[in-house]
Amino acid sequence: MIREDYKILVADDSELSYKIISEILEIVGIGVKLFYAEDGKKACDMALETIPDLILMDVIMPEINGIDAIKILRANPLTTEIPIIVLSASESLNSAYEAGANDFISKPFQKYELLIKVRSALNLVQKIKEIRKQKEELENKHQQVTEQRDRIVKQQKDIIDDIYYSKRIQEAILPTKKTVLEILPKHFILDLPRNIVSGDFYWVGEADGRHIIAVADCTGHGISGAFMTMAGTAFLNEIINSKPVENASEILFKLRKLVMKLLKQKGEEGEAADGMDISLLIFDKKDRTLQFSGANNLLYLVRNNELKVFKGDRMPIGIHLNFQKPFTDQQIDFRLGDMIYLFTDGYADQFGGPNNKKFRYKQFQELLIQIHNKSMVEQKEQLFRTITNWKGDNDQVDDILIMGFRL
Repeated sequence: MIREDYKILVADDSELSYKIISEILEIVGIGVKLFYAEDGKKACDMALETIPDLILMDVIMPEINGIDAIKILRANPLTTEIPIIVLSASESLNSAYEAGANDFISKPFQKYELLIKVRSALNLVQKIKEIRKQKEELENKHQQVTEQRDRIVKQQKDIIDDIYYSKRIQEAILPTKKTVLEILPKHFILDLPRNIVSGDFYWVGEADGRHIIAVADCTGHGISGAFMTMAGTAFLNEIINSKPVENASEILFKLRKLVMKLLKQKGEEGEAADGMDISLLIFDKKDRTLQFSGANNLLYLVRNNELKVFKGDRMPIGIHLNFQKPFTDQQIDFRLGDMIYLFTDGYADQFGGPNNKKFRYKQFQELLIQIHNKSMVEQKEQLFRTITNWKGDNDQVDDILIMGFRL
């Protein structure tokens, strides 16, 4: 059922044809706004100017004929999806369809044939508008997340384009390569989002001569997870830059308070348990100390083919039964040349292999022991090849993030 007014462009060198079409549509009460172009060139120009919902295109016209006009319209991204019905003799049918026409009405017009095909085309346009409306709603939700950083130009884009735009924003707020290299001269980062944009993020900074490194896994994937990564990054910047922080556990405690405030978590029944898991360490080169604190996340240290596991507290950054309990610090004895690995759970949880099972942490640990003496580039390549081969044709089940660096 046609429920709203639509714009129809009639391109015909005979104004009489335009009047006949107008009268037929008016008689049956189809609400449309008609535009008229007497040749193919004006039809192309007017289509760009008005972006009609439907074009009725004659074939034989001066300047540019209808077939060439259709080709021009189909080549332009702004007009390529507009339905076009050709008005002409049946001899032009093959050429019209090859050029990109959607339907055909023979001359002289048969009233009911015109009505049926126009109604059918406008019903299709109506469905397309509903789909575009849904896309616009998704863009508006994303705009609320990123309104402080970017203005999103509203245009007719498909959802994939919008998500790639989100990825560029997410990458922009991560620490720059220069910053990471200054703090961690020997490092690699394997970042494999599940849905283009990631719910995992890493953070690197410096305060009072101490290096602070973090890797976090936020609730959700895609756009929802990306929102939490941006919030987490902003909160860590705020915590580190506001005033000196004595230890890693204090950073996590403040981060939890900010996340709970953002998500309006008060410990009440039925609240969503959104938040993040995180590994965070403070490396003081001057005092030669390494301090670790974690929220449901681990840290691995590998030295001379031996791997040590440092476990964080079993509570997240967010609402939890013990959300008022402080996190704990662990002092790590290290030597120059040790490899440190911070990571999220996506690598170990990936399904694949000959029996389609999880990769698991034991196999992950064995792999890190095998590669820890290799260069950063070689370690990253080996980790990527291994999980790619393991996954095979399976879908990636989670975001994957691994940061490795040599002390």
